[in-house]
Amino acid sequence: MKRLILVLLVFTFFVSCKIFAPDYDILIKGGRVVDGSGKPGYSADVGIRNGKIVDIGNLQSKSARQTIDAHGQVVAPGFIDLHTHAERRILDFPDVHNYIRQGVTTVVGGNCGGSPWPTGEFLQKVKQKGIALNLALLVGHNTVRRQVMGTEDREPSPDELEQMKAMVEQAMREGAVGLSTGLKYVPGAYAKIDEVIELAKAVAKYGGFYATHMRDEGLKLLDSVEEALEIGRRAGVPVHISHHKAVGRSMWGKSALTLAKIDEAVRAGLDVTLDQYPYTATSTGLTVVFPAWSLAGGQEPLLARLKDPEQRRKIKEAIVYNIIYDRGGGDPASIVVSSFPPDTTLEGKNLAEITRLRGRKPTPENAAETLMELQEMGGGRGIYHCLAEEDVKRIMQHPLTAVASDGVTIEYSKAKPHPRSYGTFPRVLGKYVREEKVLTLEEAIRKMTSLPAQRLKLKDRGRLQPGAWADVVVFDPETVHDTATWTEPHQYPVGISFVLVNGQIVVDETGFTGNYPGRVVYGPGYMDEKK
Repeated sequence: MKRLILVLLVFTFFVSCKIFAPDYDILIKGGRVVDGSGKPGYSADVGIRNGKIVDIGNLQSKSARQTIDAHGQVVAPGFIDLHTHAERRILDFPDVHNYIRQGVTTVVGGNCGGSPWPTGEFLQKVKQKGIALNLALLVGHNTVRRQVMGTEDREPSPDELEQMKAMVEQAMREGAVGLSTGLKYVPGAYAKIDEVIELAKAVAKYGGFYATHMRDEGLKLLDSVEEALEIGRRAGVPVHISHHKAVGRSMWGKSALTLAKIDEAVRAGLDVTLDQYPYTATSTGLTVVFPAWSLAGGQEPLLARLKDPEQRRKIKEAIVYNIIYDRGGGDPASIVVSSFPPDTTLEGKNLAEITRLRGRKPTPENAAETLMELQEMGGGRGIYHCLAEEDVKRIMQHPLTAVASDGVTIEYSKAKPHPRSYGTFPRVLGKYVREEKVLTLEEAIRKMTSLPAQRLKLKDRGRLQPGAWADVVVFDPETVHDTATWTEPHQYPVGISFVLVNGQIVVDETGFTGNYPGRVVYGPGYMDEKK
């Protein structure tokens, strides 16, 4: 009898637990659901269980372990940033705070030709460390070329090309989503189109895509777009044009021509997408205005060339040209030092100011001397105010343009980085949706979610739908905005109330929650040895 009673009690306990168990882990109530498809938003609740979205609709009668009141707010898929360099410091700062506070739940690293190597080893370290958001990785052409050829200015031998192809294929099998190039940077700048095509073919075999920081975004912009499209055609691979822009006053307005060229390629059957950050300034190393030939071999050979009067003269001529017609925007004051470890007092000062501090008038010629001196001291990074708002808006409105930051994982309060690392996505929602109405809210969110998810071939992210991973952002459409500025970039946006990654809250109204539910997002060619 006692045994029977005990069995009945245990049975009753389990039945009652099942009966009274909540329907969901998290229930987001009363929000305006903008699902990422581009369709109009609608009022609905979102039920989440075991990391995934299980129900969307009228769920007011349902129970949950935790409820989020989203009345008056938008509930959208977590934002996917196709173009970041977040991987560079993600192991040091796994909370990736400057991204998750924007509502970004997935970042793609390894852009502009630079990536960790080996790919699989790095991704395993990320899994072991734990991160707050999801990470996908491209394999970088510059990284592969440097491993095989150093920074030599020449074509690869047949054996060297085969080595590079094998490395790219290895990366794809280990989980890379595609190949990135930085054809503006050394050593990628030394590669001819046939080399890139061969590596892109290796990516095509595994279902990846080709993401390119093109060879030139200034005076040779149209030729560079055509080169990117030709690589896609001849390699049989989808093309993604990174941070599309028109650099330099003489090129302002030319985005109308580049977009027409892209549209023509799409009509002819080529799979093309692009991305963009919503600012009129770029950011990269100070050597971007140096001629590529001067950078061959690295810093020591460059310093030797700068000591040679004739070579220094030629380098200076090229820098002056680039200050006037390219990244310099026609004025040394348009170049701002964002990071300069040899002398941090220069961070935040523009090139005209620094030139004056050195006792010279801020002419392009004198500014070129200043840049060479800064490089001799060790070099750094700059912000280049060289873009037109007209082009920013035109590119933003193109249906194939995704929103992306080109930012990095930030150590809070260090240096004077480009504000895009803190404000890209809220800036689009606040300035270009609410204030200037360049985009509708639904279209902006599509560009932040389902469009990049499609490029990554993700069927379970980028949309709010049952069965998808619960990457979700809840924000106030009336207040969301960036607050990071050129002079004070280390500022979080406002209006982002909650961010969920894989069904766990990583940001609430008090800030970062301390959860690290992020995952590695593997590419279509991933081959798990355990399977």
